[in-house]
Amino acid sequence: MTEKVVFLITDLELGGSPLVVRRICRGLREGGNWRPTVVSIKSPGVVGRWIRHDGVDVFGLHAHHPRDWSAARRWLGLLHEIRPQVVVSVLIHANALAAACAPLAPRCVYLQSIHTLAPEPRWHWRLQGFIAGRCAGIIAPSRAILRRIAAFGPFAQGFVAPNGIDLERFTRAAALPPEKRPWPVAARVVGYIGRFDPVKRLDLLIRAAARLIVGDYTRWENLYVALVGYGPEEKRLRTLAARLGIASHVAFCGPTDTPEIMYKCFDVLCLPSIVEGFGMTIIEAMAAGVPVLACRSPAIEEIIIHGANGWMVQEASPHAISNGIAHILNNAMLCERLKVGAGTTVLNFSAEKMVAGYEKILKNFSSLPPSR
Repeated sequence: MTEKVVFLITDLELGGSPLVVRRICRGLREGGNWRPTVVSIKSPGVVGRWIRHDGVDVFGLHAHHPRDWSAARRWLGLLHEIRPQVVVSVLIHANALAAACAPLAPRCVYLQSIHTLAPEPRWHWRLQGFIAGRCAGIIAPSRAILRRIAAFGPFAQGFVAPNGIDLERFTRAAALPPEKRPWPVAARVVGYIGRFDPVKRLDLLIRAAARLIVGDYTRWENLYVALVGYGPEEKRLRTLAARLGIASHVAFCGPTDTPEIMYKCFDVLCLPSIVEGFGMTIIEAMAAGVPVLACRSPAIEEIIIHGANGWMVQEASPHAISNGIAHILNNAMLCERLKVGAGTTVLNFSAEKMVAGYEKILKNFSSLPPSR
């Protein structure tokens, strides 16, 4: 018997959580035991189009602002039409909508999911703590997230389901041809792939690169920063690079739907953020055979073993990050050790294991009496 599960998410624009939902739904559909449907509080977005292409139904509630109550009416209408056994809401706005509408919806099991550790806005965490007890369980990609939610309110059960990727896509990819890269052939490239958002602290990466390039140009004239993605920080980051005198050494590559070919061009992947709930770009870089440099944070510590499969700096500062970049790029033996260790680590983060983890969680609830 095929059971129905609905994933309610804040939006389906290009980003980590929407892509995770896409992988989960594709895997559940292929498994045959679950019929997934995805609902975006906003419009279906670019990832929604990809999910439809995978053969999964996608709906948009087309909310214009957080208090657009017409979206709640459309959500309730969909629930009455689909009548799922389980609803999995993803991110705080979706969790809040699902919890608020549950008393008026058909009976089913509600699960909530959070994918970030960003401390602000703090009201997000207070709200999450308030509604966490109104569902059958919380799903998170790291133990650190469950601990953060528990600090704001109790919940029935917590489940850790690490995010996963298509490992072969990243391990077997060929690099972008040299003639198409926006930096010289001899460049040593420190890269980042993802949204240009303030919480990612990409200014620290640019400042770290400037410390090396401006501080000792003869030694670091071939150092380049590659920023792949888009977001509200781009203008500020371009201005910062120009002000620091390294605009010609910072390549803004735009968004891509083939990140694997970009990873293969990097000498180091740098993630300056300290609020990651998981760190998908770290896993992707590891699978692509790229040494990873990250700032120490609770969720990242669940993936990186310092000096064995990645390199962690103790503080998120230009000084610490520039030292980390120099240490990795100047140590070929370390690079090789990190690559080997990462190759073993990523086996635990395949898309297949992620989907299996979600199937196990869903199975736990599909045979239980429905709960509000």
